[in-house]
Amino acid sequence: MNVDESYVKLLKVYAAVVESNGIANAQARLNKDASTISRAISQLESRLQLTLCNRGRSGFELTPEGSLVYEESLKLFTGFRGFEKKVESLNGQGAQSLSIGIIDNIITDVNCPLLAAVSQYCSEHPQEVLLDITVQTPHELEKQLLDKRIDIALGIFESKHDAIGYTPLYRETDYLYCARDSELGEQIQRGLEDNKLLQLLNGQKFVSRNFLKESDLLKLNLETYGHVSYTENLEAMVFLILSGQYIGFMPEHYGKSLKQSDDLIPILPEQLFHTSVVEAAHLARDESIRGVIEHFFKLLKGS
Repeated sequence: MNVDESYVKLLKVYAAVVESNGIANAQARLNKDASTISRAISQLESRLQLTLCNRGRSGFELTPEGSLVYEESLKLFTGFRGFEKKVESLNGQGAQSLSIGIIDNIITDVNCPLLAAVSQYCSEHPQEVLLDITVQTPHELEKQLLDKRIDIALGIFESKHDAIGYTPLYRETDYLYCARDSELGEQIQRGLEDNKLLQLLNGQKFVSRNFLKESDLLKLNLETYGHVSYTENLEAMVFLILSGQYIGFMPEHYGKSLKQSDDLIPILPEQLFHTSVVEAAHLARDESIRGVIEHFFKLLKGS
């Protein structure tokens, strides 16, 4: 089998469709219409002599062979990216290129060193800098590090991967919030005693960022929980909290940055708070290949 440029292009289209969970969802990502994408998948299936996915009115579903082809294509793309970066580091081209992944809404945290590090990095290399920043969940950031789609990731990583190195940068403090006009918010404004407020938390519906793996909720040490909704980003959390039906832990810096900050109220902030460590992550072996990663880490740590 000859893996030429056209073959790789078809594999990239296929990978985008898999990651978008269907042809319709992949149109914006690929900037192609559905019929063009469908033809590309059909061409790939013809070349491989395999059925990769079932697509139609019943929805999109991978075949077992399609799952394996997707996994192997990711390995192929990772190999290409690793080769490109190695050659760039050898011949000096792209030595200042850097791809950074971050979790959402850390820009509102004054403790986050990313803005200062980017500013310093760009001022040192005003002509050569190729900088890319993307926003993802911690799990996706780790996946993209392993696939070599990004060089550095900033986030809260509750589960650690053996192939990734993690450097603590700063701590983020989350407080438990409710809507000011909710039943709980009204009780707080009336000056309800702390022990009675704690009792009211039993049975409340919660919203939590899914990557925290309930570590925030465990801090409450409650006997019973109501329904728990999990979200991937803070904006979704705010919608649920402002509805008056949910309470949840949210970073203080993000809550203060919202236009609706007056509509939110912290619940017993001196007792109920959750602290997370924001870390910078990268593939450990990359430092010896690309010194720019090690240098950017020094800028993040202020050294």
